[in-house]
Amino acid sequence: MSKTKSIADLVTELQAENESLQSLKRLFNQACKNEFGYDVKALHDIIIKCERLEKKYAQQNQQGQRNQNERSEF
Repeated sequence: MSKTKSIADLVTELQAENESLQSLKRLFNQACKNEFGYDVKALHDIIIKCERLEKKYAQQNQQGQRNQNERSEF
């Protein structure tokens, strides 16, 4: 049988879980700094920039192929 918990107990549990998660977040951030030399935010920014660059190169490659196809038709 499950007992119902009071709101105060639930809040206390959530606060403890939040503190634990914040601690894990700090540890992960520190591990990223130690391993890669960048914090998590910087790594996210790098990934976004790489994705944009890949998209740009893919578009340029497609445009180049279209231009090559147009030239070969003549």
